[in-house]
Amino acid sequence: MKSPVQLFIAVAILLATATVAAQVYKWVDKDGKVQYTDTPPPASATKTEAKKVDTSPAAASTAGTPAKSLQDRAKDFDKRKADDAEKAKKSEADQQAAAANAANCRDARAALKDLETGRPLTRNTDSGNREILDEESRQTETAKARKSVADFCK
Repeated sequence: MKSPVQLFIAVAILLATATVAAQVYKWVDKDGKVQYTDTPPPASATKTEAKKVDTSPAAASTAGTPAKSLQDRAKDFDKRKADDAEKAKKSEADQQAAAANAANCRDARAALKDLETGRPLTRNTDSGNREILDEESRQTETAKARKSVADFCK
C-alpha cells in the first residue's frame, strides 16, 4: 500500500495540472436577446456561435480585463509609489503640526493659569526692563491667553 504522503502528492499534481475547457454557445433568440448557454441552442435561434472557453483559475482571474502592457503597468506602479510617498510626507507634516499645536495649547493653558492666579506678574519691556502688570494689562493678557487656549486646544 502506498503511503498517504505519496497519495497526497499524486492527487495534488493531478489537481494542479487539470485545466477545464468548456463549450459555450452564443445565440440570439426570437426576441432579439443574446443568450449564452452550455447546451446547443434550439432550432429557432437566428444566429449561433460556438466558442471554447478556458475556465482555469489563471484565465478566470484576467477575464473581462484588457491586457496592460508592461510599460503601462510600470507607469501605474510608479504612480502608486509616488502617491504613497506623498501620503507619507503629508502624514508626517500632519503629525508635526499636531505636535506643535499640542505644545502651543499646553503653553497657552499655562499662561492663562498664571494670569488667573492673581499673584503679581512681571513682563519685559522693549528697553529690557521688567515692570509689574497692572490690572488693565492683566485683563488684556488674560483675554489674549483665553483666545489662544480656544484656538490651540480644540
